[in-house]
Parts: sequence; C-alpha cells; structure tokens
Amino acid sequence: MRKIAVLADIHSNHIALERCISEAKHLGAEEFLFLGDYLGDLGCPGQTLDLLDALQKEVPCTFIRGNKEDYWIDHRAGTDDWNWEYGTSGSGMLQYTYDRLTPAQIESFAELPILRRMHYEGMPDFVICHGSPFHVRESMREDYYYNDDLTRRLETELTICAHFHVQTAYAKNGKRVINPGSVGMPLRSGGRTQFMMLTDEGGKWEKEFHTLEYDVEAVVREMDEERLNEIAPGWYRVTKAVLRGGDLSQSRVLTKAHQFYQEAEGVSDWRSIPEKYWEMALGEYGV
Repeated sequence: MRKIAVLADIHSNHIALERCISEAKHLGAEEFLFLGDYLGDLGCPGQTLDLLDALQKEVPCTFIRGNKEDYWIDHRAGTDDWNWEYGTSGSGMLQYTYDRLTPAQIESFAELPILRRMHYEGMPDFVICHGSPFHVRESMREDYYYNDDLTRRLETELTICAHFHVQTAYAKNGKRVINPGSVGMPLRSGGRTQFMMLTDEGGKWEKEFHTLEYDVEAVVREMDEERLNEIAPGWYRVTKAVLRGGDLSQSRVLTKAHQFYQEAEGVSDWRSIPEKYWEMALGEYGV
C-alpha cells in the first residue's frame, strides 16, 4: 500500500509544518505532495524553506505553485502595479516576506507549475493543484456558483486542491474533490494544524484527514518578536485570531474593510484600503 502525505497552505508556519511532517513520517509516509502557498502571513519564512529543503533530501517530494508564490514572482517582475509598504495591513506582510527571499528562491517558485497530473502504476491518475486546475486563484469550494461547471471540466476522477483552507471532500458530476486543509492557517479547525494521508486501496485513492494540536502560542510569540503588529497591524490581529481558532478569515475582514472603503469614498481598489477602514472591519468582528 502506498502512503502519501499531502500538505497545503503552510503560510510560513514552520512550527505547524514540523508537527505535520513528524506525524506523517510516524504514519509511514513514503512521499510528500505540497500544494503551494508555502510562505506569507507569519514570521521567519526562511525556517519553512529550510524544513522543505531538508525533507526533499530524505524522501520524494512534489511541489506546485500557489497564489502566494505568484505575489513574489509578479512583484520581482514589476507586473503587479502595487506599492507594498510596511505599516499597512494590506501589504505589510507581503513586503516582509518578499524582503526575506533571495532571487534564487523566487526563481525556484517561478519554475513550479500550477498543477501536476500524478501517475502511479496500476492506479488511476489524479491531479493536484492549488486553486483549480484552470487558475491558481480559483477556489474549488463546493458552494461556489461556478462549481458545477468547474467539476464537469475536470479531466480526472480525483482532484486534490488547496487555497480555501478547509478540510473538504465532496463528489459532483462523477468527480471527487478533496482539500487536505491548511498546515499553517486552517479554518474551522479549532486552532489545530491539518494534513492528509492518501492511500491506494482496492484500485481507488482513499483519504485520511489528520488534525493535530501544536504549539500555537510559540507561533504568536514569534510574530511578536518579528514585530509583525507594526509591519501589518490589522493583518497581524486577524492572523492571531485565526491561529487561536477564531471563526474568522483574512478574506472576510479584507472584504468588510473594502466594503467600508467603497461606501465612504467610492474607491474599489482593495489594495489601497486606508487603515481606518481596517480598524472598522476589525471592530465589526470583535478583533
């Protein structure tokens, strides 16, 4: 029986990553698949890359690109038309992470595909992707209005995706979609880290979700030591609440801040939301 560990959305949480890798090895993982968004949102991104570098020297590892990787790639190329600034909730963390990456590391992200079709002898192929097989930022959440059309277009019976940070499994139009959850910033997990084991059983790929306790407060302390509260004030507060199991997400707060901005000033650019609207959105959610 093959035992494959599937991990997604690390977001620089090297403490959670180390916990997941350790548990996956304990469960007999002989291979690791990583679904993108390796960095962002938390402190010390280099430690996450060090862990991944060490792991791929021990066991076979497959990597694909997430939307976070696109941020670093586009910013280096100057094609994002976005001025990142420290001290802003919208872009402070992007600048923080970018400043800690080498050109070689960004180039390695640029070389990654947004999907891979995985082939194992005697088993049906499956696809791994971050967003969807068609776009790195397209969510495969079951409740999205376009999901019916999207699943009809899938080429394999099984697609394993990431991006929306919720452990999920559903079937539609004769296709299965699985999200292993997020290692670093999981939602609806009670503040625990998540990954998945994939096994071949009876000619079919079967999932086994894992949700683990880990030292969340050590992650928060590292955020404080890196002064992320100054670098990205609102983003820091939301991230800390999510880490501690709050029923919240960065996208919800960003959407609310953008709404306040539009209503007050008629501006629709979510990249330039003033801090006062972040404060209003944070107050709306009690953060």
